[in-house]
Amino acid sequence: MDTIFKEMNVPSETGFQVHFVTMKYNSPPHWHREMEILYILNGSAVLNMKGEKYHISPLDLIVVDSSVIHEVIYELPQTMGISIHISKVALRRYLPDIDLLQIVCCAERLHPKQKEGYNRLCEYLKDLIELYFVQKASYSFSSTALVLSIMAVLVDEFSIPAPDTVTAAENRELSRVEQIFQYVEQHYKEPVGLREAADELGFSREYFCRFFKKNTGMSFLQYVSHVRMNHIYQDLLYKENSIQEILEQNGVFNSKVFYKQFKETFHCTPRELKKLGRDNPYL
Repeated sequence: MDTIFKEMNVPSETGFQVHFVTMKYNSPPHWHREMEILYILNGSAVLNMKGEKYHISPLDLIVVDSSVIHEVIYELPQTMGISIHISKVALRRYLPDIDLLQIVCCAERLHPKQKEGYNRLCEYLKDLIELYFVQKASYSFSSTALVLSIMAVLVDEFSIPAPDTVTAAENRELSRVEQIFQYVEQHYKEPVGLREAADELGFSREYFCRFFKKNTGMSFLQYVSHVRMNHIYQDLLYKENSIQEILEQNGVFNSKVFYKQFKETFHCTPRELKKLGRDNPYL
């Protein structure tokens, strides 16, 4: 599983990067400096961000602002879509005060007045996908024009004043959260408690609990359970081991509680998911 921070290496000459992706794995909690636009073509996804769930259906889009911790759970066997990462540095060329704005755009939470603008965004994204696959010599010109058109609509119709710009203190907090995410990634197969995690940062248990919930939208123990479930999810699809073996290999020994959490998160049982992995040739 990746660390919380992802380096996107967006080309400086364009300021954005377009990826067509086939999702065979869930995306663990992470953040990046770039704004992200995720547009689902088929399948569906649930995006967890700031303690809230956002459901993304086919031909829906969602915007994740820069430096926001988020996680994506995809419908399998295959969800396909397009992901665009846009550099805030590049956006400042056109709008120096972009950091004073927050973009909020998701299909299931549209205001009626935003419907027309949202439809325009979807049309631009469809055109961008066509450009991406054809890749004519003029691709850089045409794709840049479309991404700028998308940003114009987002700024005009989907922006609100940002509560705060990302300060040096907030960046330090993200680094500390990253440290804890990496710690959990290294130890999730073992018993992982609050005291050990708090000691990793030199915090008291009480302060650590508040700190973690503030920055991730979930409790630390919920997060550990989530990490284990994501690993188990992948193992059920791709490994031949029995379900009980997979659970124990990933640090889960109370299977009754786990089964309930797994069904609530992925809307299927471990047995059903393992059968999907066996029966589907695409996995």
